[in-house]
Amino acid sequence: MEYKLQDILLPDARVCNETEMYVRVQGSHDLTKEALRLTEFSTCDFSTYFNSFSVNKWREYTGLENLGLRLDMEGTFRVQIMTASLYLGEVVRACVWEETVTAQKGTPVKVDCSFFEQDCLYFVLTSLDAHGVFYGGSYVTEIAQTAFAPVDIDIVMCTYRREAYVLKNLELLETTFLHNPHYNASSHVRIKIVDNDGGRVLPQKIKNTETVHVYPNLNVGGAGGFCRGMMEALWDSRCTHVLFMDDDVLVQVEAFERAFTLLSLLKPEYRNDFLGGAMFRLDRKNLQHENLAGFQGDRLISMKSMLDMNKFRNVLFNEKEETVDKTYAAWWFCCIPRTVFRADNLPYPLFVREDDMEYSLRNVKHCLSLNGISVWHEAFDRRYSTLMEDYFAFRNKMAVNALHDIGGVAQNLKFLLKRFVVEIFRYDYGGAELVLDALENFLKGPTFYQNVDTVADLKAHARKQLKLVPLKELACDELLEHEFHSALAHLPMNRREKLLSYLTWNGHLLPSIFFRPVGYAKYGYGSPRQLFFRRKKVIACNENFTEGQILHIDRGRYVRLLARFTRLSLRFALTYRSVQREYKKTFPYMTSEAFWKKYLKLEEVSLMQGKD
Repeated sequence: MEYKLQDILLPDARVCNETEMYVRVQGSHDLTKEALRLTEFSTCDFSTYFNSFSVNKWREYTGLENLGLRLDMEGTFRVQIMTASLYLGEVVRACVWEETVTAQKGTPVKVDCSFFEQDCLYFVLTSLDAHGVFYGGSYVTEIAQTAFAPVDIDIVMCTYRREAYVLKNLELLETTFLHNPHYNASSHVRIKIVDNDGGRVLPQKIKNTETVHVYPNLNVGGAGGFCRGMMEALWDSRCTHVLFMDDDVLVQVEAFERAFTLLSLLKPEYRNDFLGGAMFRLDRKNLQHENLAGFQGDRLISMKSMLDMNKFRNVLFNEKEETVDKTYAAWWFCCIPRTVFRADNLPYPLFVREDDMEYSLRNVKHCLSLNGISVWHEAFDRRYSTLMEDYFAFRNKMAVNALHDIGGVAQNLKFLLKRFVVEIFRYDYGGAELVLDALENFLKGPTFYQNVDTVADLKAHARKQLKLVPLKELACDELLEHEFHSALAHLPMNRREKLLSYLTWNGHLLPSIFFRPVGYAKYGYGSPRQLFFRRKKVIACNENFTEGQILHIDRGRYVRLLARFTRLSLRFALTYRSVQREYKKTFPYMTSEAFWKKYLKLEEVSLMQGKD
């Protein structure tokens, strides 16, 4: 039988207008999401992120033995089948088939392709008519029905007061994907929406059906929401995979189809692996933020970060597999097989941040990825929060390190010092306090995670984070944009200044006579210490110079925080091993159905009984 592997897509303004992620056109043309109309000798090149075919991945992951290309066109075209690979970092292309064809609408042109040793395959069309039209197409294969593994996917979205995002994504899925016979996956996908707001709004706006279901849930963060969806999937006993997806992403529905197709054809040795989706920036949709990642105990390694996918070289490089220790797939789009998630292998209750990392470290031997399986998400640097970075992320990373034997006392103390120093050096004493709060709660052991009032804990620590405000609210006479950008352009410190900066805690131990009145600095993931050094106050702004805050050096607060840091560091060094043993001892229970039913107040439900 002939089976579709991958649709050829044209850009849809509702999703993405980055044309060169879909097609590169030379010559006069008219492009809509339904068709590409070309004048004579205009050329369209499909060596793009969404429309090239990743030969290397398909050959590695599946038992695919043949490949064909179906093109729906009208007019006379020169059709070229091209292969490409990277050699010493450069793109090497070759034309392996070329022919002139005349096509009628509704009668697809079938081109037989062969697998080659190159990394990918794509096609180029040149119109030889004054009015040539390309409507679409697909890569296909001839394959026996017995080659397919059964795949049924439960998409799990966890949300908290983001009804607009959820309703928009659900509308997109219902109008373009679910029940659409064009997609092989459409009858094999169900959607489970876990509402961490207790069902305050969504159940009134979404009618439960066989395909879509809303589950009211406690506000227990992403781990609790995704775990509830995983448990519901277990109770249903119908799906072969759960696909965790953030509520606030934008997705090309073809991603679900490609995921379904790939999973259906995987070789047996890959069927227990996670499939991770790449993340692109919503503000610059051609820029990839991450395509899988690795965890190093005190930092993350975002793989294939900041690649411009309008460039074909990056499209090829993106499909090169990299080996990074402790690889994980983030839960903005992560497909997990039923052979992995079980009633005794549920997520750890980390509330927010690092829950996906911990689950991957526990279960992943290999992460799969494929061009076109991706989402767009608001860039993290546009929503920086010390509450997230200094409290939740730091606290939970320490727990992950303890659970998975990552680093020891010395490495984790170094991690603590690094986080604390960053905040002290930039006069963010609230951020430094959040780091110490995180350490203190980690040292309480697993009972903290079992008993914490997540909402009260969130509110209490949210009050300590620095909040940027619109610049007009600062009412600061020295607020000059050219000074801000000038400061960012002059960052280097000489050796003497660097040494003095470290020895004096970035000036906290220097007399005020050595200080300048005002400085300018960026505030966020990157806040260079030299822009705060020997400044009495610093006007700190975001990159776009739209929001900011005024930070003042406070030696008294620094001394008090340093004293607390010293006490907690000593306590950490003396008790870490015993605390780690407690985390490990309670781990089986805290990742079990029994714990989560109690934690989510679902004691009356039984896996053995099932659910309606």
